[in-house]
Amino acid sequence: MKAIENLDVKELYSIIEKQDVSACGYGPIATLMTLSKALGVKNAVVLSHITSGDIIEEFSSVVGYSAVVFRKP
Repeated sequence: MKAIENLDVKELYSIIEKQDVSACGYGPIATLMTLSKALGVKNAVVLSHITSGDIIEEFSSVVGYSAVVFRKP
């Protein structure tokens, strides 16, 4: 989430590769980060980040959910 907040696409891909993250939509997320940066956004704000484990208290296999705002200052 820090890489997304910092609009650091290179770091996002590095984390996905190094930690073998299975993230749905990382390509579109990287595209949004790149476009946001080109439009003058300096950083993103994570409004919420939870996993299915937070709800059902089973953490052996989880799905994560995030809400992020990309806005110009």
